Amino acid sequence: MLVRLYFLEDSGAEIYTYRYRYVHFSTRMGNVLLILHLYEHPITTHMCYCCVGLIDFPLGKICSTLLYIEKDSCVLMSMRPGGIHMRLRFVLGVVAFFLAISIVLSGVLFGPSLLSSLTSATTGHTSATGATVTGNAIVRENSQIGTTAWMIPAGKVATTQIQAYASATSVLPGKSITFYVSTKVNGTNYWIDIYRLGWYSGLGGHLMASTSLQSGYAQGYYDIATHHLIGCNTCVINTTTEAIEANWLPSYNLTVPSDWTTGIYLAKFTDVHGLQSYTPFDVLGNATADYVAVTPDTTYAAYNDWGGYSLYNPDNNGATSSGESDAILKARAVKVSFDRPYTSANGSSQVLVFEVNAVRWMEKQGYDVSYMSDIDMQQGQTQLLRHKAYISMGHDEYWTKEMYDAIEAARNQGVGLAFLGADAAYWQARLEPDSHGIPNRTVVCYKVISYHHDLARDPMYATDITRVTTQWRDDTLSRPENGLIGIMYANLTHKVNGFPWHVDPSAPSSLLAQAGLSQNEAYGCGLVGYEWDRVFVNGATPKTLHIIGTSMTQDDTGVSDQSNTTYYTAPSGAIVFASGSIYWSYALDNYRFQQDKNCSGRDTAVPSILKLMGIVMTALVTRQIP
Repeated sequence: MLVRLYFLEDSGAEIYTYRYRYVHFSTRMGNVLLILHLYEHPITTHMCYCCVGLIDFPLGKICSTLLYIEKDSCVLMSMRPGGIHMRLRFVLGVVAFFLAISIVLSGVLFGPSLLSSLTSATTGHTSATGATVTGNAIVRENSQIGTTAWMIPAGKVATTQIQAYASATSVLPGKSITFYVSTKVNGTNYWIDIYRLGWYSGLGGHLMASTSLQSGYAQGYYDIATHHLIGCNTCVINTTTEAIEANWLPSYNLTVPSDWTTGIYLAKFTDVHGLQSYTPFDVLGNATADYVAVTPDTTYAAYNDWGGYSLYNPDNNGATSSGESDAILKARAVKVSFDRPYTSANGSSQVLVFEVNAVRWMEKQGYDVSYMSDIDMQQGQTQLLRHKAYISMGHDEYWTKEMYDAIEAARNQGVGLAFLGADAAYWQARLEPDSHGIPNRTVVCYKVISYHHDLARDPMYATDITRVTTQWRDDTLSRPENGLIGIMYANLTHKVNGFPWHVDPSAPSSLLAQAGLSQNEAYGCGLVGYEWDRVFVNGATPKTLHIIGTSMTQDDTGVSDQSNTTYYTAPSGAIVFASGSIYWSYALDNYRFQQDKNCSGRDTAVPSILKLMGIVMTALVTRQIP
C-alpha cells in the first residue's frame, strides 16, 4: 500500500508532477488496482474530486489521472508549508472505506485463493503485476513499475533557477552521497526525486526515493546563455589552471538503501515553479555480474563548462586545433572539477545523449550487468577481473594511466571488451584532490603534444613521462589506442548527427547471416557520428582484426573519411568489439534525448544491428580460441 501526496497536471501527452497537493491512495490485490485521489485545485484551493479506478478490469480507467505504484512503502508528506487543507479524519475515513471495498472486490472477483495468497510467504521478487520474478538482479529490478516522470517536460527545464551537483560519481548501497543545491532566489522551495534508469517495460525509469520539501539557498549560478558566473561567493577559482569549484554548502544527504540495484541514477531537482534539472551518479553493486558497464565521468568533467571553463576552447566545440595559439590555450582550463553542476543535457551531462540507449537495451534483454564510474577503476585492476566483460559507455575520451592499465590487464586475462561509442582513450588525464583534499575530484589534462613542442607545459614532464597528459598515440607515451581497441579516433562533424551504417565487403558471411545483415543496404540514419573511429596503419593494429562495417563520413570541411566497426580476438581468448561511432547505441533503442531533424521517421532501433549486438554480447563472455 502506498499513501503519497501529489498534484498532477495532465496536459495532453505530458504529465508534470508537483508535490504536496494530492492525497493519493492505492492498493493492488491481484489484477485489481484501486486508486483514490483527493486533491486541491491549484488556483482555487478547493477540493475537486475523489474517485476509484479499477485497472485490468472491464470497467476500465475511471480516474482521469493515474500514478504508478512503487515498492511496498508508505510515504506521507504535508500538502503545503501551511498544512493540509482537509480534515485528517475525513481522509482516513475515505482511505479505510476504499480499502474495505478493495478487499470485498478481491474476494468477489478472485475468490478465497487470492485473499489467502496475500497472507502467505513468497520467494523471489514480486513484479508490478503481482507475479513472482526470479532471475538476476537486473531482471528483478526491471519487473518494477516504470515511469516516464524522470523526463523533464518541454518548457520545464531549469536554466539558472536551480542547479546542483553530487559529492561522488558513484556510491555503494548503505553508503551516503551528498547533493549540493543552489536556487537562484533564496528561500525557493524544491524537492528531489531519485530515479534509476533502465528498461521498465519501455518507460525507462523507476522512482526510487523522493525527499520532503527543501528550502533552497542562493549559492550562485552559472548562466550558460550569457556565460556569466553570478553570485557564487564560495567559488574557488584558480586563475592559473582555470579550475573552478562551486564549493557550496551541502543541501541534502542521501543514504542509499541496501536493496538498491546497481545502475545509472538521476537525481531530479524540481522547484515550486516546476522547473527541473538533473545530476547523475552510479550505484555500485552486483560485483560478480557477467558484464560491467562503465560510465566515462572524466569525460563528463572535461566537457563541462560550468563557471566558464572546460578543457576545451569555448569556440571550437571540442575540436582540437593542429596549431593552437596562446589565446586558445588561455581560453581553456587545464584542470576541471567535479564539484560543480553539469551544464549539458539539463544537468545529466552525456548520460541521456550517448549512454541511456545501451542501458535500456541491455536491461530489456536481461543481461547480468553491474555499473561503475571510470573513477572507480582508480582503485586498481582487480575490479574488472571479477567480471567476464567490460563495456565502455558513450564518449569515453579521457583515461588515466590506472584506467588504461586496468582495461589492458583485463583483456590480457580473458575479459572481453566492448566499446559502444568512439573516441575512447584519446587523451591521458590525471586525477587530483579538490580544494578540501577529497581524492579524485579534479581532472587534469594539459593537452600537450610532441609536435607542438610544448610537453614541458605539463609539470609531470620533468617527473614522470608516463603520466604526461598528452594523446595516448603520442610518441611520448607510445600507447596508441588502436593497440587495445582495434581502431581509434579519426574525425568528427557538427553539421549533422551522423551518417548511415554500412557492412564492410570483407565482413564474415556467417556473422552477416546470423544477424540478417546485407552488403547492399544502409542501416539507420545518423548512427555514424558525430565522432568516429577507423583502422589505422601504424603497426599497433591487432593481427586478428576483422572489419564488420565500413561507413562513409565527411567532416565539417567536406573532407571524406570512413568509420569502421571491428572485432578481434586477443591472445588471451578475449573478444574486443568496437562500434566506431559515438551514436552507435542509437541502433539499440528508440529513445532520443533530442530528435534528429534530418532523420524524421527513420531514427529508430535497427533490428539487424540488435541481432548483431546480441551475438557480440554472447561472444564477450565466451573465451575464444586465438
